[in-house]
Amino acid sequence: MKILLINGSLRGDYSSSLKVAHAFVKGMVEEYGADTEVCEVALKDKRIDHCHGCFVCWKTTPGQCCIHDDMDELRQMVMDSDIIVESFPLYFFGLPSKLKAFTDRMISYVQEYRGNPGDEENHRFLHNMRYPELEKKKLILVSTCGYEVTDNCYDAVFAEFDRICGEGKYTTVLAPQGGPLSEQGFAEKVARYLEKFKEAGHEYAREGCLSERTWNKLQRPLLGHSTFEMAINMNWDNPEVGPYGKLV
Repeated sequence: MKILLINGSLRGDYSSSLKVAHAFVKGMVEEYGADTEVCEVALKDKRIDHCHGCFVCWKTTPGQCCIHDDMDELRQMVMDSDIIVESFPLYFFGLPSKLKAFTDRMISYVQEYRGNPGDEENHRFLHNMRYPELEKKKLILVSTCGYEVTDNCYDAVFAEFDRICGEGKYTTVLAPQGGPLSEQGFAEKVARYLEKFKEAGHEYAREGCLSERTWNKLQRPLLGHSTFEMAINMNWDNPEVGPYGKLV
């Protein structure tokens, strides 16, 4: 089993989403066994040009992008992996710019649009995958947001991936209140909090999906409403108080 963990945060190793992704992947590795190979890549360190919208990858050299940068390596890493985990924070209700550029450049992996109305049976929207082996790969989106809950915050992200991958063809692992996950003052509480994501990784490896009960459990925030509200307001209102940590 080969797992590719793509860190889409511009904060790199300091990413709150990455902490959640590490816990989830650790659970999968413990379940799959010692032979599991995990490859982690930080997009912030990669040279990824923006898609030019030239459609060369559809018309002139099908499946091959005319831009040669680090996406050549990244696309091959995707092809060599069984499970792709994309870890990212929610930026203005969408993907961080580096991950969006990565996603746009993956357009060579879908077939060109020829006026078809869509595939209702497979819940795919307008495009089919160019390579059959891509249908066998599993995609997991791991993300934290800065809001108290994740409800309605990810609608735009879901809409995009529903159309790229097909509705129900990928798994989401979401966590609200991403800020406190990186604060040392909450270290013990965060460690206990992340255990449920590791347990979810175990379940995913066993079952190939997450139960509704587990998914709902992951949505429970780290902090109670009053504590979170106090922390976040102190962060914005007092420039001498670091994010969240000084309240503990």
